[in-house]
Amino acid sequence: MYHDLWIDSPPPRPLKARDLYGNVLYVGSLSKTLSSGLRIGWIVGSESVINRLADLKMQSDYGSSTLSQLVAAEWLSSDFYDKHLDKVREQLRVRRKVTLDALDKYLSPYATWDIPKGGLFIWVKIKPEFKVKRLFEKAFSNNILLNPGSIYAEKSGQFIRISYGYASLDEIKVGIFKLSEILKI
Repeated sequence: MYHDLWIDSPPPRPLKARDLYGNVLYVGSLSKTLSSGLRIGWIVGSESVINRLADLKMQSDYGSSTLSQLVAAEWLSSDFYDKHLDKVREQLRVRRKVTLDALDKYLSPYATWDIPKGGLFIWVKIKPEFKVKRLFEKAFSNNILLNPGSIYAEKSGQFIRISYGYASLDEIKVGIFKLSEILKI
């Protein structure tokens, strides 16, 4: 899903590109790049698997909106989608920089992180002396919603996921500043 949102370089080739025996399914979606409400995705695989999945999908939801599929087909077959992705990537580049600058300024005494190559998030590792559950509760009471890593993976207890994809640049800066104030206590 984040393949189209790589910022600094082309993304690595998908696993499906190396599949010599038809064992890999390739899944894609427009939910992160165009519109989450569009509900359009695709899957590439062997004919027998695709036929079975198509049958299961039809049984579960009776098919997707024809209008949505036509809109997606138009976007994907024209240069609209590529132009849109260029704008999205540029915005993500700006947002990532603002977020990283705020992290450097306010959170470096309390956490570490890597610079993501794309996507919408930065995984921040809170230093062990701070408990993420307590941080989550204090942040929530200050109108800051954190995504603790434990909701994504069992062993991600000291991580939080900071999104730079949707909040305004000011909200990102203020949120990270407020987070640092909570950690000082």
